[in-house]
Amino acid sequence: MATGLHIEQQKDFRPGRWVASLVVLALLAAVGWFGYRYYTTGEQPPIPVAFATANPEVDEAQVTVDQKEDHKVEPAEPRYISIRSLGIDKARVLGIGVKPNGELDTPRNIHDVGWYKKSATPGSGSSALLLDGHNGGPTKGGVFEKLPDIKAGDEIIVERGDGQKFTYEVKENETLPLDELNDGGMKRMSESASDTAEGLNLISCTGNWVPAQNTYDKRVTIRAVAVE
Repeated sequence: MATGLHIEQQKDFRPGRWVASLVVLALLAAVGWFGYRYYTTGEQPPIPVAFATANPEVDEAQVTVDQKEDHKVEPAEPRYISIRSLGIDKARVLGIGVKPNGELDTPRNIHDVGWYKKSATPGSGSSALLLDGHNGGPTKGGVFEKLPDIKAGDEIIVERGDGQKFTYEVKENETLPLDELNDGGMKRMSESASDTAEGLNLISCTGNWVPAQNTYDKRVTIRAVAVE
């Protein structure tokens, strides 16, 4: 018997497997790149991908009629806001301040509106009220979901704690990058759009959700002025 002989076996080369492996690697690289871009800038991928698109910590529970009726504030403070053109009817207004990092706070419930307590009060006759609200949560639209659709001339009604109602007419609707708003834009939002009349300014999120910053990359800003 012959010994010590080796037979060189022919390798089973299958190009299809190599092509499939390269395709998988390319897809993984693309998903990683677009995932990184989404996380850091909010840039949406060219194909639909299931990413988180809103703050999951907000409260999406619907505010009941009884809860609205039970909502009380000081006589001179804003209690409700109504915008007929957007279908907003007596949304609760809650006093808010700023977070420890200096950011303007927002109500926890997506159906409520926040009033910055250091801004003007309805009927004060000068400066401007500053209100903000959510555009939505993970699964539901918020009180200001349609705020970008408001038009010049639309009316906004604010009811105070003592029952008095004040009407404001929209003068400006502008969407700004968040960085631009923080770079001097908030000073403008603390002032009235009129030199002679009290103002009402509204802010809400819009644009792309940026997970790295836990917020959206743009804000819709509305400036309205009190009417007789």
